[in-house]
Amino acid sequence: MENNKISKIEFSDSDKNKLNEFINYEREAAIYDLISENYFEIIDEKSNGPFIMNISVEEGILLIKLKNEDNKDIYQFSSSISKLKKIFKDYHNACSNYYESIRNGSVEKIEGIEKVRRKIHDDGAENLLSILNKDFNIDKNTSRRLFTLMYSLYI
Repeated sequence: MENNKISKIEFSDSDKNKLNEFINYEREAAIYDLISENYFEIIDEKSNGPFIMNISVEEGILLIKLKNEDNKDIYQFSSSISKLKKIFKDYHNACSNYYESIRNGSVEKIEGIEKVRRKIHDDGAENLLSILNKDFNIDKNTSRRLFTLMYSLYI
């Protein structure tokens, strides 16, 4: 159904200014890609989208609040992200190495690091999907982009 999508992303974090350049770039790219193309459906709910999603990570808990386009609260989700913490750290290290290699111009090193970075990102998206799949139907690309947003909130 074409209305089963996220139409807007909001964050509860007030520390956006503390994001370094590459994390901010990753966040902005994920938002753009997510809004452009996603599939997101609430399981066992009569509410259809498009959805406005407020996402936050507080003390190791993922909080997702969904509103309809009339700004009416329709669903709230929370779950521990303890199984993602190591993946976030590994992904952060891979991203840091990737951007450092870009600055130094080492093409061979960049390709190897990018391969590792993508693998970690895929693992994170799969783990996130397993956290969300009891409440939501989402596609793989939506999970990948939500993982990136959560990473930007966690780091």
